[in-house]
Amino acid sequence: MTRRFLTFLAAATLYIPALLLADTTGLIPQVLLGLTTAAVLVLFADRTEMRPIMVAIVVATIGEIVLSLGWGLYTYAHALIPLYVPVGHGVFYALAAETAKQPRLQPHTKRIANGVIVAGTLIALFGLVVFRDQWGMLWWIGAAIMLHRSRNQLLLASCFSYTILLEWLGTAIGNWHWTAIVPFVGLHAANPPSGVGILYILLDLITVSLCSVFFRDELLETGPQRLAPANADVVGV
Repeated sequence: MTRRFLTFLAAATLYIPALLLADTTGLIPQVLLGLTTAAVLVLFADRTEMRPIMVAIVVATIGEIVLSLGWGLYTYAHALIPLYVPVGHGVFYALAAETAKQPRLQPHTKRIANGVIVAGTLIALFGLVVFRDQWGMLWWIGAAIMLHRSRNQLLLASCFSYTILLEWLGTAIGNWHWTAIVPFVGLHAANPPSGVGILYILLDLITVSLCSVFFRDELLETGPQRLAPANADVVGV
């Protein structure tokens, strides 16, 4: 493991719980939390990955507007969309991308991905039986298929793992809450849905795809590492 990755991981492990505990209502606290999260991102993220990170932030913000404000899948406790959330998505994208580049993890990609699939399946089955988490099971099936077929399984396995830990923590503290009955669909959902990591998997796939289009000239000149890890992370391609 590189020292920078271990430092980033340790910082995120300490900062994210503190951030969620500090989350509160009010413009000034929200601005401060947003700026602090941005500082963490700038301080620890790989500077060569800033373009895809910014793309991820834009895509994630659009997703927040559609899924939370539009669809009503979940609601936040202290703001319509807390100001730390968009940049926070960038932090998690950067952390997953950095994880996927670790030389000591890459030889074990298949085992890690299979382990995540097994663990995710057990979590989804538990949620379905105990919490009637039909929506989470549906999402998990989609996530498992994408993870199994992806060219960059380590990136997607990492983002799914980080996401489920974040969701368990955020919902336990009460920063956000998932709707029990999915609007317009009618399926039951746990808080959080067991397959919620599919949203971050889709975020990563969309981000890498957009970067390969908008930064294509730079990709051809400097190589795929400048854009994202294994810059062809399109399912089935």
